[in-house]
Amino acid sequence: MSDDIKINEIDGMFKGPIRPLLMKLAIPMFAGMVVQVVYNVTDTFWVARIDMADPSYMGGTAIVFPLIFFFMALGNGLSVGVSSLVARAIGEKNAKVLSTTAESGLLISLILSVLSLVIILPFGSKILVALGAQGDYYVHGLEYLNYIVPAGPVIFFTMIFLGILQGEGLMKYVMNSMLIGTVLNIVLDPVFIFILDMNVKGAAIATVLAQVVGLIYVVTVFSRNKSSIKIEWAISNIKGKTIKDILAIGIPQSLAMIIMSLSFVILNKIVIEIDALALTAFALCGRFEQLMLMPAFAIGAAIVTIVGQNAARGNYERVTNVMKESWLIGAISVGILTGLMVGFAPWIFKPFTDVEKVRWYAVMQYRVLGISYLTALFGITGRSFFQAIGYPLPALFLTLLRLILIAIPVMLILIYVFNMGIWGVWLGLASGSVVSMIISVIWVRHSIKRLESGKMKIHGV
Repeated sequence: MSDDIKINEIDGMFKGPIRPLLMKLAIPMFAGMVVQVVYNVTDTFWVARIDMADPSYMGGTAIVFPLIFFFMALGNGLSVGVSSLVARAIGEKNAKVLSTTAESGLLISLILSVLSLVIILPFGSKILVALGAQGDYYVHGLEYLNYIVPAGPVIFFTMIFLGILQGEGLMKYVMNSMLIGTVLNIVLDPVFIFILDMNVKGAAIATVLAQVVGLIYVVTVFSRNKSSIKIEWAISNIKGKTIKDILAIGIPQSLAMIIMSLSFVILNKIVIEIDALALTAFALCGRFEQLMLMPAFAIGAAIVTIVGQNAARGNYERVTNVMKESWLIGAISVGILTGLMVGFAPWIFKPFTDVEKVRWYAVMQYRVLGISYLTALFGITGRSFFQAIGYPLPALFLTLLRLILIAIPVMLILIYVFNMGIWGVWLGLASGSVVSMIISVIWVRHSIKRLESGKMKIHGV
C-alpha cells in the first residue's frame, strides 16, 4: 500500500459541537452491546431451562467464564491497541503507519491463536478443577469448555478489523458485526441446545458459529473498500514498529483484563465458600451488569477515537470538552439504566431460576451495588482517555484499581475479620467503584492541564 492513501476523517471530528459527534460514535457501539447483552441473557435463559431445578448447568458455564474472559481480554487488548494507533495516526495524518496496521495486527492474532489452543485444549480439565469446579458443575463446565475454545482465535482476528474501524470512527460497521454475530447466536442457541439435544455443548457450538459469521462480515467491509486501510495480505506490510505500537497499548489492556479474570477466580472461590447458590446468583447478576455499564463502555470506545485524533492534532480544549460531555451523558444514561434494573430486580430474575434463595441473593446484590455501577463510569472513561493519548500504564492502573487494588482487599477484611459473609463481598465491590471514580476524575483533569501547558506530550506514532 502506498503512503499517499486517502485518510478517512469523520465530519465534525475536529470542530463543531461535541455532543452530536459523541453520540454518533457511541450509539452504534451501544446498540451492538445491547444485542450482545440480549444474547447473554437469552443464552443464560436457555441454559437454565435445561433443568430449572438444577443450578449446576448455569453454574458450570459460569465457572468457565474466566477462560472466556481470557479470550475477550486478549482480543480487547488487540482492538484497543489498534484503534488507539489508528486514531493517533489519522490525527497526525501519518499514512505510512496506517498502511502497515492491518497485516501487523493480523500476525499478532495468528500467534495468539496458536498459543491459546496449544495451552488450553490439553489442560482443560485441570484448569476447571483449579477454578473450583466440582461434581455436576465440573461435568457441565468441561463439556462447555471443550466446544467454546475455538471461539478464541475467531475473536482475535475479528478484533483487529474492528479496532481499525473504531480508530477511523466507522462505528456503523463495528455495530453491524456485533449485531450479526449476536442475533445469529440467539437464533442458534435453542436449536443446538434443545432441538439437537446438545445441552451446554450446543450453547458453545452456537457461539462459535455465530462468531465465525461475524468475522466473515467484517472481512467483507475491507474487501468492499469501506475503510481507508486496505488489506493486501503482504508480508512487506508487517512492520516491527507497528507491532510494537499496537502491543504498547494492547498488552497493558489485556494484562489488566487477564488479572481481572484471575480475580474472578478468587471471587468465585470466595462466594462459593459462602454459599454455592450465591455463586449462581453472582453469575446471573454478572450477565445483567453489562446492561447497566453499556453506555460507559460505548462512550469509552468513542473517547479512544475522538480524543486520540484530536490530541494528536493538538486540540486540547476540544479534548477537555469531550471528557466533560462524556461524563455528563454517561452519568445520565448509566443512572437511568441502573435505576430501572434495581427497581425491577425482583421480576427480572424470576424467569431464570426456581430456587428462591438464588433470586434473593441476586436482588440484594443489585440493591447494594446500585450506586457502584454509576461510579464505575468514571474509571472506564478515564482508562479510555489514557489509551487514546498513548499512555498504557495509567490506563492499566485505573483498570486494576476498582477490583484488584481496592475491592478484593476490602472484601477479604469484611468477610474474614468482621465475618460479614456475602455482605462483605457486596460492600467490597462498592468501595472499589467509589475510590476509582475519585482518582480517575482527578487524574484525567490534571493530565489535560499538563497537555495544554506542554509539560506532558501525547505519544506519537
